[in-house]
Amino acid sequence: MKEVNILGIYVAPVAAYAFVALVLFVPLRMWFDRIRIQRWIWHRSLFDTAVFIIILSVIGLLF
Repeated sequence: MKEVNILGIYVAPVAAYAFVALVLFVPLRMWFDRIRIQRWIWHRSLFDTAVFIIILSVIGLLF
């Protein structure tokens, strides 16, 4: 894994992966709100964190 160069500033790859994961997570969370998934979830913030970590891990494994 090499650093990502953003406008002359080197950023750790995990920061770029986290940004991509956030871009994927936001519409997914809006879709979860639309289908009212909170009816089946005990603690929404823990669920959101777990989904974000899963997305981030998949991105890390792919790249």
